[in-house]
Amino acid sequence: MNVRNRKIFGMALLIVCLAIYTLAGVYVAVTYIPDHGLIQFIYYTIAGIAWAFPARSLLTWIHAPLAE
Repeated sequence: MNVRNRKIFGMALLIVCLAIYTLAGVYVAVTYIPDHGLIQFIYYTIAGIAWAFPARSLLTWIHAPLAE
């Protein structure tokens, strides 16, 4: 896979995964998190930061040099 295709594929995958993660996070919040401001704040803070760890792996792969 050349660099251009890797970047296109990786960014498309990132957008799709982020959309799925967002929908899942909202579903969990609406279904399981009580209607209390502090608990919602803590949940959304953790959920808002947690997506960055898997995304970092994907971005590292996207920008990695090609093996020859």
